[in-house]
Amino acid sequence: MMPKQQQQKQQADGQVTTVVRQSLDLVRLSQWMSSNKELSERLQFHPISAFLGRDGSDPSTLYQAMTVRQFGFGQSNPTYLIRIQVPPNTNDDGMVTFHAVLRKKPISVAHPSAHALHREFRVLQALQKHNNDIGIDIEQQQPQRRRVPIPCPYAYCQDSTVLGSEFYLMEYVPGRIYTDSTLPDMSNTDRAQAYQSVIQVLANLHTVDVTSVGLQTYGKGGQQRYVQRQLQQLTTISRKQAELLSQQTASPELENLAQQLADYAPMCPNEAGGGGGTGGGSLLHGDFKIDNVVFHPTEPRVIAILDWELSTVGDPLCDVANLSMMYLMPRRRDTRLAAISGIAGLNVQELAIPTRSELWEHYCQQRQLSWKDLQPWVGFYLAFVTFKNAVIVQGVAQRVKAGVASSATAKEVAKTLPMIVQVAQSILDTEVRPVLHKSRL
Repeated sequence: MMPKQQQQKQQADGQVTTVVRQSLDLVRLSQWMSSNKELSERLQFHPISAFLGRDGSDPSTLYQAMTVRQFGFGQSNPTYLIRIQVPPNTNDDGMVTFHAVLRKKPISVAHPSAHALHREFRVLQALQKHNNDIGIDIEQQQPQRRRVPIPCPYAYCQDSTVLGSEFYLMEYVPGRIYTDSTLPDMSNTDRAQAYQSVIQVLANLHTVDVTSVGLQTYGKGGQQRYVQRQLQQLTTISRKQAELLSQQTASPELENLAQQLADYAPMCPNEAGGGGGTGGGSLLHGDFKIDNVVFHPTEPRVIAILDWELSTVGDPLCDVANLSMMYLMPRRRDTRLAAISGIAGLNVQELAIPTRSELWEHYCQQRQLSWKDLQPWVGFYLAFVTFKNAVIVQGVAQRVKAGVASSATAKEVAKTLPMIVQVAQSILDTEVRPVLHKSRL
């Protein structure tokens, strides 16, 4: 029988690293780190700060102590684990190991709005302020119920001459990242609590006061007409990707989905300003799903949310729908090869996973929203985020063709595009058109 630690490592495989597939200039990186005062201030209490942000610092010390691995999972931005061993601040023997995550843009970008790492870094800084403000608010009885767990952002580099494109460094949060939405190494009790934690942190995110954390100008117009704007932007991105992928000016299948969704978008709750809508715009993650959260190494709770490049201010129900896509996607034997880890066809109740309706109801309870008013629109939001993910996977296929895909499994993920398009069309045919047509009568 496989030892439990080894089994856990295999099951929660989202933090598995490989040899570096897209090379980094470690000499240039060491030079940038050794002269970066912001990085030194962020890490002032760590022994590595002695080698950072100081005039005349010798970058060769960092370079010689640095090793790099690349994360095998994740389709958009190349992501690396930086490991540096430095002497301790005290007279103790031995060395201290510093870990950080480096995220960088691909060298080739199909659309200027894609791979928006500067937005990712900005929202991490804002959420860190949100969490800090909660920590000092003595009036708040349960601050953890409002906290949005994130890795600490360290420093951003806009100078593309350092590593060939923009990048940033952030905290490495050790834990469990699942590419399988069934959370296979958890007991039923833990799995149920884990999903409660996922829904809780999502509700926490959507209650962040965007003005108090400096994100009042984040996004274009907040929640009003959010889905309509997204459809227009995603269609533009898709056309550019189609041109790079196959010299076509557009993908007929994706264009058809966008046109059908556009017929209903002006009437959805948060577009029309009525029904079961949530009022003002919320901070959205933009790609919220199980493989973008880190669970505690042993406890069934979320300790970090990752991959914020698609974040914006808009309609929070899109995040709930994105999480719910797992109910629509078929299972794959190797979940790492799926764009979204599906649980379609599984008996979720036997696994202590909430049903789709239970997930939405629990979210509505956390946000004090009317599930009855929102229920008819669930299919529309699911169709919309499925279309959005189809455009994302189309981008993966385009980067595979260009030879700049960040993930070790990108080629297999790209093959799922026809299936995702088919799922979106099926939702439109079975859950959107019949339900919303009936509600109009």
